[in-house]
Amino acid sequence: MISTILTCANCASQRLQKNGSSRGKAKYRCYDCGHQAVFAPAAPQRAAQYAQVMKLLVERNSQRSIERVTGVARMTIARWLKKSRPESS
Repeated sequence: MISTILTCANCASQRLQKNGSSRGKAKYRCYDCGHQAVFAPAAPQRAAQYAQVMKLLVERNSQRSIERVTGVARMTIARWLKKSRPESS
């Protein structure tokens, strides 16, 4: 599973506390400087997860084993695999 370490955009501290939500995404407040924001953007996490899945597919792991390791649904893996293959005529 991919894990990310959240850091404050203001002071780069890792001492964050969950502080409510905004539009369905968790907000965090920095203990050190008091800065509050949504610190975890989804795009970099998804890109890292996609890269890990593709690496495991290249290593010829089964879709079910990739599902267990990464937590990505098997049908999502199959869809990503289908998109990544070059079209043959």
